[in-house]
Amino acid sequence: MCVRIRFSPECEPAPFDASEGTIVLPCTLSRAHAVTVVRAILAELAVQQPELGAVCWCGEPVTVLPRIPIQRRSEQVIKRGA
Repeated sequence: MCVRIRFSPECEPAPFDASEGTIVLPCTLSRAHAVTVVRAILAELAVQQPELGAVCWCGEPVTVLPRIPIQRRSEQVIKRGA
């Protein structure tokens, strides 16, 4: 997958960073709506989207789930180890 998805706690002026190939989504956005937003951004970038899900311009499916689960990113786990 060429495009990367990043969740940010702050509102950023542009949802797509072309230099990094990253789509920036607010962390307050529900995961159910994240796919819809990613599809809309990619459609504006002239990437045809299928009926279900989102695909990158290379054709691979885009995953909007974080790679590290929320419970593993808490302060306690970071300071004391898993």
